Amino acid sequence: MSKRWVSGRAAARAASTASASIAMSTSVLKFPNDDLIGNIGVFERYKREAEIGSRLNHPFVQHLLNVGEERQDHYLVIEYVQGKTLRQVLEEHAPNPLPQKEAIRITLQICDALAYCHEHGVYHRDIKPENIMILDDNNVKIIDFGVALLEGARRVTWRGLSGTVGTPDYMSPEQLRGERGAAGSDVYAVGMMLYEMLSGRTPFEGENVFAVMNQHVSQDPPSILKFNPDLSPELATVVMRAIRRDPSKRYTSIEEMAHDLRNLDEVKPVPYQPDKERPGGRYRRAVYLILVIIAICLVIIAFGVLAQLVHGVPR
Repeated sequence: MSKRWVSGRAAARAASTASASIAMSTSVLKFPNDDLIGNIGVFERYKREAEIGSRLNHPFVQHLLNVGEERQDHYLVIEYVQGKTLRQVLEEHAPNPLPQKEAIRITLQICDALAYCHEHGVYHRDIKPENIMILDDNNVKIIDFGVALLEGARRVTWRGLSGTVGTPDYMSPEQLRGERGAAGSDVYAVGMMLYEMLSGRTPFEGENVFAVMNQHVSQDPPSILKFNPDLSPELATVVMRAIRRDPSKRYTSIEEMAHDLRNLDEVKPVPYQPDKERPGGRYRRAVYLILVIIAICLVIIAFGVLAQLVHGVPR
């Protein structure tokens, strides 16, 4: 008999439904929140997540085992992952950074998994320490593809509001401007996590979500050497290139970033220079920030709605 983790409404019949097709495995049943049952957007998102899961089979990616439907219930049967989140690991070391070799090892496994995903037309778009599991054998598992982009698929839209908003610390500037985000956004998020692992903090801090989001879209991050001057110039160059505000100045692919991390002796150190402001830039920036604030509000609404589904369960 398989071991399943379920609770709440319809748990018994859901577990019974799943048991027929999932033998000798450990799994989790992922349901939408009760107040979203019957929402067509939820149904479309679950179909999308199921399609994404069917494309992916990688040791560093959480496996989708099955999908289920009973009356108005739609659920995913996903691999149960035993271990700690990267967030928990960071908190255990706080306020100190992770050992450099460990940070690079974790990042390279994440890069390998994302390279596989990108090759199969899947872009995670919500990479953050909470979605990275460190298993008992110290290997990585990327989890939660609830807001992933499937290449070539139509956009899934949502109706509704929520006060639940995820952390903006790893969202790319283009995502915060309301763009869909793809490979470049995953590169940015991985770079932000590597920055935090190596420095013990994120580059941007603010009193609230709006302040942090605003910094992501309007300011260049401070050099990581400001917070950890012991890093090699080569490693600092890799980190700062991954988190450039301008996507055209970042790595063009996650594979390119991984290559440099594996071959730091081949990296040419480049002193970090924030983008220069053009003449008349202050006026344009003021207008731009107004538009950014509007876009941020829309993004908060969109991600808040998604959070009801993506982070509301598993059971």
